[in-house]
Amino acid sequence: MLFDFDIEVKPIVETLVGKTIEQALIEVAEEEELAEIREQQREYEEIRNAELIELQRLEEQERRLRAEKDRRMKQAQEAVRSEQDVAQKIAARAFAKAYLQDLVPSVFNNLRENGYFYDPVEHEIETSFMPWLMDRTMTQVNQLVLGRTILDSIIRDVVNQRIDNYEKLAEALIQVVEGGVDMGTSTGDVLHDLEQNIEQPESGTGELIVTMENNTNDGVETNALLNEAVDEREEDPTNADEDAGGEQ
Repeated sequence: MLFDFDIEVKPIVETLVGKTIEQALIEVAEEEELAEIREQQREYEEIRNAELIELQRLEEQERRLRAEKDRRMKQAQEAVRSEQDVAQKIAARAFAKAYLQDLVPSVFNNLRENGYFYDPVEHEIETSFMPWLMDRTMTQVNQLVLGRTILDSIIRDVVNQRIDNYEKLAEALIQVVEGGVDMGTSTGDVLHDLEQNIEQPESGTGELIVTMENNTNDGVETNALLNEAVDEREEDPTNADEDAGGEQ
């Protein structure tokens, strides 16, 4: 026999079996530990994922809250700015109204005085009707003045001619009286001839006067002057006869 199994082999076998069992237990323990580690890792990952989801939710909520806060702050700032703008506009409007209260009427008055605002009828009257009326009036006035001037000249000529005729009549009467001519016949013939000579130019003058009356529309004054001239003519021969009778 080379060796004794119980003495030499059994301890080795026991050692190998023990080592094998120990190694198996160690491996089983390691596997269990690895399983536990994997479970813990899985649970950790689940917890981590849940925490990440919660963190993302909280971050999103924070972002929304921050955005809402910013929006509310902007709205508040815009409201304050709008109130300030409204207050400034109200103040500016009040100042402008107080400033323009006296300025606007004066400006409109100046514009109206300078002719920028005018009544169309009044403007038409001033620019068209009044010049036409003034021209027509001046034409009528010039015609009246011309007619009166011509009438005065005619009356002056008639009066001068009458005076000359009266002087001739007086000279003729004086010559008749001095010559001792019969007053009942010769003097009457002389007076009759002189009166006819006086009436002839006066009738022509009357026609001219009537013509001037029609041109100048001044009939009343012309008739008055004509009547006065006729009255003087009628009175002067009577006075001349009386003077002649007195001289005789």
